[in-house]
Amino acid sequence: MRVWAFIFACIYFNIYGQSHTSTWYNIDNGLPQSSAKAIVKDKYGFIWISTENGLVRYDGSSFITFNNFKVNNLHFGEFIGDPLLDSITVLNNFQENKIIIKNRFPKLSHLTGSDKMAFSNGNTIVQRIANNIITSSFYNDIQYFIQLKNSAYYFTEKNTIIYKEGKKETKTALPFTNKDLNNIFVLNETLFINDLKKRKTYSIYKGQLSVSEESTLFNHPDTKIYWQQITNQTFIINHDNIYILEGNEKNLRLRFLINFEEIGNHSYCSMFFDKDFNKLYLGTLNNGLNVLKLTNFYISKKEADFSNNIYYASLPFSKNTIIAEDGTEFGKNGIVKKHLFGCNDNYLMMYDDSENILIRKRNSIIRYYKNSGYKRKDSTFIGKGFEAFMKSGNFYGTTFTDLSGTQLRLYKKNLFTRPDFTYNFKSFVNIFFQYSDREILTGNSDGLYSIMLGSNTITPLIKNIHVKSIFRTKDNLIWITTNKNGFYLFRNHKLIKMPNDRNGYLQSAHYILEDPKGAYWISSNNGLFKVPKKQLLQYAENRKTPVFYYRFTKRDGFLTNEFNGSSEPNAYALENGEFVFPSMDGFVFFNPDNIRTYYPERNKIYIERVKIGNSEPQYFHQTLDLKNNYKTADVFIDIPYFSNPENLYIEGKISGKENTGWEQIPTGNELKYTISDLSPGEYMLSIRILISPDGKYEVKTIRFNIQPLFYQTLLFRVSASVVILIIIIIIVQLTTNFLRIKNKALKQIVRNKNSELKETSLHLEAVKSNLQKETEYQKKLVETISHDITTPIRFIAMLSQKLHESDDLELQKKYFDSIYKSSEQLYQFTLNLKEYTELYKAENIFEEKEYPINRILEIKNRLFCEIAKEQGTTISLLAEHTLYSKVNESILTAIIHNILDNAVKNTFEGNISLNITETQQKSTIIIADTGIGMSTEQIATYMNLFRNPTLETPSFKGKGLGLHMVIHLVKKINAEISFSQNQPSGTVVKIILKKTNLYE
Repeated sequence: MRVWAFIFACIYFNIYGQSHTSTWYNIDNGLPQSSAKAIVKDKYGFIWISTENGLVRYDGSSFITFNNFKVNNLHFGEFIGDPLLDSITVLNNFQENKIIIKNRFPKLSHLTGSDKMAFSNGNTIVQRIANNIITSSFYNDIQYFIQLKNSAYYFTEKNTIIYKEGKKETKTALPFTNKDLNNIFVLNETLFINDLKKRKTYSIYKGQLSVSEESTLFNHPDTKIYWQQITNQTFIINHDNIYILEGNEKNLRLRFLINFEEIGNHSYCSMFFDKDFNKLYLGTLNNGLNVLKLTNFYISKKEADFSNNIYYASLPFSKNTIIAEDGTEFGKNGIVKKHLFGCNDNYLMMYDDSENILIRKRNSIIRYYKNSGYKRKDSTFIGKGFEAFMKSGNFYGTTFTDLSGTQLRLYKKNLFTRPDFTYNFKSFVNIFFQYSDREILTGNSDGLYSIMLGSNTITPLIKNIHVKSIFRTKDNLIWITTNKNGFYLFRNHKLIKMPNDRNGYLQSAHYILEDPKGAYWISSNNGLFKVPKKQLLQYAENRKTPVFYYRFTKRDGFLTNEFNGSSEPNAYALENGEFVFPSMDGFVFFNPDNIRTYYPERNKIYIERVKIGNSEPQYFHQTLDLKNNYKTADVFIDIPYFSNPENLYIEGKISGKENTGWEQIPTGNELKYTISDLSPGEYMLSIRILISPDGKYEVKTIRFNIQPLFYQTLLFRVSASVVILIIIIIIVQLTTNFLRIKNKALKQIVRNKNSELKETSLHLEAVKSNLQKETEYQKKLVETISHDITTPIRFIAMLSQKLHESDDLELQKKYFDSIYKSSEQLYQFTLNLKEYTELYKAENIFEEKEYPINRILEIKNRLFCEIAKEQGTTISLLAEHTLYSKVNESILTAIIHNILDNAVKNTFEGNISLNITETQQKSTIIIADTGIGMSTEQIATYMNLFRNPTLETPSFKGKGLGLHMVIHLVKKINAEISFSQNQPSGTVVKIILKKTNLYE
């Protein structure tokens, strides 16, 4: 039986667990893939997670994914190896590759046969067991073994376990099959096997068997076991309670961690407990990583629906409980009892000298008598305007308010007698404090006042602050808290303002409690703070020494970061050593001795990664070289710190060619110091990290060098100086030679002046001519564009007017359709306006490729058909064959546009035909209309204009603007145009394109 009786006698010790907070991480917030198949902590303090898409290193703030290995399979499995020896190994699926994690970095390593987790032994598969997870499955047709440091356990025969150490082999017979492997674990080198049916536990140490028939949690039928060899951790899960195995193989102990009702809700496949930071890591197959922060803060509140858990007033009631104004008695685990106090004001509670409880209810005071178990009560009407009651030292006090201010009444006996002193204030009195036998301090809404008893002298000590509370800690120090002005130490009739925390949350501090180890606990509107008292007192002496506050938040187990404060004390140190602070969601109970503060370890701070610009982070050792073209360099500070990063105090400075002072480094998801805007040279970056609440820093330094540009080097400066000297000598020599030949050159210059002046005059004339041509071109361009869009726009305007005047829906629809079609074609036309800029300047009048002339006729037909239709005219496209041309398409388009525009404007109730004919020598475009037509005189005029060879830039003013432009453009492309009368009416215009010109 060995020592089983002693082993399991300790098994249920420490059954009271801790509350917790839960944080999930998955592919959305850090992990490369939502699986966490294995978890381990290396010797440097970092957490490593094996996933289906690489390996992940977690430092408490950020996840760094390593999946750029030169392998095709990134599905990794269980960790094996020894973290203490800086050797963690993991294989991917099918045991294709091996990754070894060493010196905080994973790398691909050579895979040997001894690394494999499974191999063949003849026709049998032999598989290594390195963990026993909740979802493990073991089969009888597979042989299993557990590899220890220098020995191994083999499960190759039914009802037999083989222990091998070197060549020595020991067989142990017991009722065992492979399915019982779900109930095993190994502690150091002892194998434990649990028989859940017979409630037995077997242990085998080096082949020696021991049996315990004690009924324990290990062999409970509802127990599930999780064991991981690399961490040497074993977890027992029973009815949602999670325990961790502690001690050694001769002294087993189970430490109760947590009651976690969600343990069965997810596919948890990995577990790891970080005792250094009191965190439990639970990895799932498909939902990511769940990190449980186990905390010794206990939240006590009403759990009923719609309960109000905001308490401003409370009193210590027993050694471990408090009581609220509604009679609810709270302990750290919840409600202990409900006393029938009824409904009262929730801001004021107090014990009188007989330990009766006094509670305000409007203008009265309700008294609950202690000798009746606080069941009997009476009520005393105090008076109209009654605002508050309080007690300090030997005095009771009441305040009364009206529109003129506040009256403070002080009583030596009790609240129900005549006042001994009365004082009037214009401001509201929040609190009074007996400073001495003859002096009273009052905290008002506008400052702090001193009253000398027996006189009417009221002396203001500080103005323009809202005093919230005045109290004396057990070390006989007087502290004053304010609303939005921080907190003060009151010493020798002077107020010494204490420094704020980094975020300014202590501007609204509430109350201070001192623990037995000399630390102050300060509640605020945003968190609970802990600070060594000696730091505040040192600051009070010299105003220079730093003060380091440690902040607790919802991450540490609170339901809210906002605590409550009132003028009267509402935070207490109970007789059992527990502290109680009221929050906006219940009371916070804790024993200050059980609350840890976390600081980085001196030897676990690493500065070895840098990100230069937008590149990927890279590693360096001690010295960093930056090229001269760098913009920014982010130097990362890697600290395995798994608590609230807000409590990290990290500063950095640069010394060298340029120097900076200590700068606070922001604590977010990444800790980094950014180097930028430094001139070339050698520098030293110093990083200091607070490693203890006493203000001790650990300083880490790295050297970095910014390479100079080529012109910033000494060699360049010397070379440049030599070159400049040589240049000066050459300049002097050349100047001398120049002066020698200058006289000879002057005569030649005079002879050349006349010719130069003539050339200059000719050049100016050419410039003037070019400017005139450019001006004329701009003018012609504007006139051309204006002319070409006038008809479509006028048509759209006319249709719009008709649409406005018509009430016929069908007719309106017809107008709308015409406007839409005309606008669409006008839009397409305007898209090509850019081409008009080339009409007059273009020197190349031919295209590189042929295009169909029919396309131009079709486009112009669509542009003008609606306009013509409105005038009762039809446009017919008669061309039966497609003809091609290389003439500049933009110029030809402008010619056809203007001729068709004139035809449409002069044809009513008629027909316009578009046709193309072709012979071997020429192609002819024919536009015929049956409109008003041109007179014989007009035809003669335009034909003379075409035949006149001296007319290069005609004036486009006046009538006939379009035909003037057409004639000019026809001559530009070396084509011909003719005008003739159509029978019986109208005009026929022909544009003849010579084929001999088309293919030159």
